[in-house]
Amino acid sequence: MSGKLPVDSVMQETGENDYSDSPLLNNWDDVGIQLLCNAAARQGLEVHYHRRLIFEVFNQQQRVVFRQNSPGNSAVFTYCARQKQIAKDILAENGVPVPSGGIFESYVAALRYFQQAKTAVTVKPNDGSSGAGVSSNVANEADFKVAWAYARKHGRQIIVEQNVFGEDIRVIVIAGVAQAAYVRIPAHVVGDGESSIRQLVERKNTLRKRNPSLRLDLMKRFDLLERQNTSFDHIPASGEKVQLTTVANASAGGETVQIFDRLDREVLAVAEQAAQCFPGLIQVGVDLIYTGGSHADSSEQAASLPPAYVIEVNSNPGICDAVFPSYGRPIDVPGKLISNVFSSGALNQEGQPPLQIALARPYRYGEFDRAFRRGALRSVDLIAQAAYAHNLQLQSLSDTVFSLESQQSRCMFHGGMPQNVLMVTRKITRNRSWMDEILPRSNGFSEEGSARLKRFRLLVVGRKLVSVLHIRTTNGGQDSLREDVSDLVNPSVLPIVESTLAAIYDPHIAGIDLFVDDISAEMNGQQWFVQDAVCNPQLGWHHFPDRGMNRDIAGALVQSLFPEVLTEEPPLKGVRLLISGRVQGVGFRRWLKLMAIRHSVSGWVKNLRDGSVEVLLEGSPTGIAALEKMCHKGPAEAKVDAVSSEEIRCTGRLAFTAIA
Repeated sequence: MSGKLPVDSVMQETGENDYSDSPLLNNWDDVGIQLLCNAAARQGLEVHYHRRLIFEVFNQQQRVVFRQNSPGNSAVFTYCARQKQIAKDILAENGVPVPSGGIFESYVAALRYFQQAKTAVTVKPNDGSSGAGVSSNVANEADFKVAWAYARKHGRQIIVEQNVFGEDIRVIVIAGVAQAAYVRIPAHVVGDGESSIRQLVERKNTLRKRNPSLRLDLMKRFDLLERQNTSFDHIPASGEKVQLTTVANASAGGETVQIFDRLDREVLAVAEQAAQCFPGLIQVGVDLIYTGGSHADSSEQAASLPPAYVIEVNSNPGICDAVFPSYGRPIDVPGKLISNVFSSGALNQEGQPPLQIALARPYRYGEFDRAFRRGALRSVDLIAQAAYAHNLQLQSLSDTVFSLESQQSRCMFHGGMPQNVLMVTRKITRNRSWMDEILPRSNGFSEEGSARLKRFRLLVVGRKLVSVLHIRTTNGGQDSLREDVSDLVNPSVLPIVESTLAAIYDPHIAGIDLFVDDISAEMNGQQWFVQDAVCNPQLGWHHFPDRGMNRDIAGALVQSLFPEVLTEEPPLKGVRLLISGRVQGVGFRRWLKLMAIRHSVSGWVKNLRDGSVEVLLEGSPTGIAALEKMCHKGPAEAKVDAVSSEEIRCTGRLAFTAIA
């Protein structure tokens, strides 16, 4: 397909759809959820609605949890899709065509990029949805300044990217297959030669109220009118089309034209390829700009261009626009989604293995907590260290988003949370009032006396209780002291853990705060309650307790996700480096020792009389490669001129030493 899409012909052939008799016009609940529930009922399934847009659909064999429009979404891939630059990097890495651009926090740097680009751009917040903060076709500095200010209202990190000219398409992809596609037309009015723009907008908003999908998304954004200094009192000529905004989202007043039956397979294939980059999402809304080669200078150039560019992916796409398009045939996306999930078994969880106590092994670097960053980044560093120890490939997409890969499998992480943790778990565990209602407590539990109970943090990885800490407050409640008491835990705690995991949809990793007097005694004989549960716990608490055993939680997590590493002895590699430049008197040896620990590498480093540094490294090939790359830069005060490397035989060193 080349040139324009058949939007006008679809609009002329079908006319504007009339949904004035739809019972959903009088439904003030979420329309998408109602459509899904109706589809489930038609297929003989039961529905249990919870709160905050979370509900379950089930039969005797399968139970699937939804958050609004999407089932079983990965919390990690949901985050990746929402962070537009991360999503764009994932797409580009997998060969999906995306616009060129950059991400900025500084207006000066962003403006410089815009000036050097010498083309119209789109400006949008890195974190956002529904077209919030987005301005397209920004072509001059005055408009860029306005677009930047608008985007900054919705986030600090702003994406500035090439504005791809073409038609805006949303493709709904379910389990890797495109099921619906509609063109989104920016909010506009068509003049009759008598009415002002204001009157035409009011008239069109009245029509939108008759569409269950559009009734709450009235025309109320007019940035293009403001950019062109066009008055609301202007009377357009008869048949004159006046575009009101630069974005095409239905939530910003746009309209939808279903063209799924008329879209070339190659365009749908681009959307499917994009959706497959986010395997933790069953349903994906892929936003494309269809170019059709129309912006190329010649047919030869057009032949080398993709049929469409992917602008965004949405982990929780609105499904109402496909069911209630402004023009074109409705497509039953809710029915297709329910059918797919319950016929393919895509989210069918096999019987869970029994919960067991399997304490994590001692952690060999317990005295080197200073080698790791603080806060959420500490979990990232610890998982990376465990990955290097097992020769896994690590790829970072941001400070907290990264992937690990073996020859057999791949897993994405956000902080210490792997991709198989559900988004619904993340939502529930961050809702304090909800947690208070669902977390278990002992029979006959009384608040009276609960203040005397002791706090224990139980860490579960892959259905195994791997660590238990006793957490005591000190200094009048200002500080806390964490002591490993894993060896004392009574097996009767397992039903409590099981009940807690079930309440939050069985995350692969969970930190559970249990209050009880004696963790070593039978639970049935004492009062207890679970106060909290988190699905992205601080791994460093268990690696570096104040007292007791240091436990390798990150290692246990990596082994649970990559079980093949338990049966494969990681290969070892040895290298000798000579590093020259300003590398003495700048903390190079101390820095390298800490970096070697973070990469699970042994060996030594020493200063040479000629001012250079000699290094010997032994570890996994991935750990050695990553550390050797860092040596080309060194610590902040260093200036490395050259690094020579030669491979040597490994001798089985177990530590890293900075030789004086």
